[in-house]
Amino acid sequence: MSFKIINGWLQNVKHVISPFYNERPIDKPISLLVIHNISLPPNQYGGPYVEQLFTGQLDPKKHPYFATIYQLQVSSHLFIRRNGEIIQFVPFDKRAWHAGQSQFKGQENCNDFSIGIELEGCDSEDFTEQQYQQLATVTVLLQQSYSIVDIVGHNDIAPERKTDPGPYFNWQYYLNLISEKRQTVLTINQLNQIEDEMQKRMLWQTTPPKADAFLSQEPFAIDTMEALEWLQWIFIPRMRALIDAKTNLPQGFALHPYFEEALKEQDEVSQLLLLIKQLDDLSSPTK
Repeated sequence: MSFKIINGWLQNVKHVISPFYNERPIDKPISLLVIHNISLPPNQYGGPYVEQLFTGQLDPKKHPYFATIYQLQVSSHLFIRRNGEIIQFVPFDKRAWHAGQSQFKGQENCNDFSIGIELEGCDSEDFTEQQYQQLATVTVLLQQSYSIVDIVGHNDIAPERKTDPGPYFNWQYYLNLISEKRQTVLTINQLNQIEDEMQKRMLWQTTPPKADAFLSQEPFAIDTMEALEWLQWIFIPRMRALIDAKTNLPQGFALHPYFEEALKEQDEVSQLLLLIKQLDDLSSPTK
């Protein structure tokens, strides 16, 4: 599922408005993402109780532990359940009350400049693949939408009070997923820019080549297609198919030298060549 943010709200997810938020200080841009874990009752999953806590509706009679926390005024921006379901309680541009007394890089009150994401879980059990996938996807979107430069656990900003997300949260796996998803997003954007530039220059065809042109075994289908035909009808569709299939994208390809030679007699293709070169750069394993 693809996500987008409109007016601080993540689209295509459940929205439950919490009363526990306020305005951010105008001099504190959003720069920090804080990862938490929570389960209510402790170490139990799937019930309505986290949602009730974040909306001030937790019944202290439902469980002995609830009597100790039901009066807390706490919230988070997002809650990601074990099955990957996402619930948003507070718009990202508002100040959710998730971090409490906290400090990061000399700044106190991390709620002022952070976004908080709660994972349904505890300190003694692995998180699910669905949670990691959703968390990484949302993280990339948040990094694109806000000036987030750091990602930490609750324990990093309140080490004397908090232990979450705990020792079972796989930071390396999560960060690797972020890198992979960011690469995919950048590649999609680059392919779209190439298509837009070709359409702008009237180089994007409305009719495909003949069917037997697609049977070529030569690099770039050089014996059956022009360079831009191959780009439009073979390369770009294959890349998009790999992206849709969530398959690893090819690395280290070099399209630019071929297109620089193939288009050397063509006018007004400098921007297109630049975009192709940037796509090559994105495929580099060092990027």
